[in-house]
Amino acid sequence: MGQPTLNLFSRSTRRLFMYGLLNQALKEVVLSHAGERVWSDICVAVGVSAEDFEFLVPYDDVVTYRLVEVASETLGVSGNEILQMLGRHWVAFTAQQGYGEMMTLFGRDLRTCLKNLNRMHGHMGAMMPDLHPPRFIVDDKGPDHITLQYHSNREGLAPVVTGILEGLADRFKEKIHITHVSKEHRSGHDEFEILFLPI
Repeated sequence: MGQPTLNLFSRSTRRLFMYGLLNQALKEVVLSHAGERVWSDICVAVGVSAEDFEFLVPYDDVVTYRLVEVASETLGVSGNEILQMLGRHWVAFTAQQGYGEMMTLFGRDLRTCLKNLNRMHGHMGAMMPDLHPPRFIVDDKGPDHITLQYHSNREGLAPVVTGILEGLADRFKEKIHITHVSKEHRSGHDEFEILFLPI
């Protein structure tokens, strides 16, 4: 059986919201692996409609986390695997929904795009006032090596970042190796060592 993502709310008592766009992307991940009936069963267990989520409507974080947990139990994979699949799919999914030009606007290669993630989220905040985006800090270590710090009010979502990095590398036709260095309990953030490999 999959390992549910646990203790996701232990650090913050704030009530946070994710937009329906993310839940819809999660739906597509489940559909691609298990089909409509399984997605419907997951939604029944969570207590939400199996119909499409409204992209620009905020949903309580509890909904998203519960969808991930039940999907993990139902599909027999870990919650982290579900989140990583979601992150990787997120890049192509948002591009299909009209956000691809924005990604290109903020960078024509992976390194530049990562340096502009905070600006991109700031731009999106004008359309999504309930958005509580993470913050990223990029540290250049050399021409083939960067460190990405991931700061978030939400716990347990580092695997999403790994998936997004993989998806962005695919989008920009780059090859990378990612090492997740968890520092969450010591410094309140996660780090990702990213090595750029020859294609």
